[in-house]
Amino acid sequence: MNQSVDKEKIKLGVCVALWGGIFSWLAQPLIHGNQDAINIIVTVFSILAGFLIAVITLVGDPKSLPSGGWQVAQLGSTSTNNRLVRKKYLFYCYLITLFMIFAAVLMKKSFPQVIILLEYIYLFFGFIGSILSFKLPAALLELQNERIQNEINERRKKEGIEE
Repeated sequence: MNQSVDKEKIKLGVCVALWGGIFSWLAQPLIHGNQDAINIIVTVFSILAGFLIAVITLVGDPKSLPSGGWQVAQLGSTSTNNRLVRKKYLFYCYLITLFMIFAAVLMKKSFPQVIILLEYIYLFFGFIGSILSFKLPAALLELQNERIQNEINERRKKEGIEE
């Protein structure tokens, strides 16, 4: 299966990764030993992970497929699958952030030098997750608009009105 590459998404990914590296490099000294900041990160990413599961559930609902024959549904399922894959990777980003913080807390006394590396890692993934999370409200709005349009189209068809 030959899929076209979206150059804008690649540019966004590279930029976000570069900014994530810069952010983690600058923020690591500020986070080191700052338990309050670490607790805030854990709380925020735990909430975001729960919210994202709700979004994934909505995106994956078969009712979000466009109305029409099976061919139309098949084309719509490709778009839905692409959305789900992107949300899955965002969820992984949240989990990596949380697991790195957990590992850092566990190793705090035994391996103090490893903590610094883990802080860079969770700040990097935390930054990426935070930036990409700003797209979630727009994605939800787009999904709901598609569902509303599909429902309008279905009702029009039932009443014999073609688009």
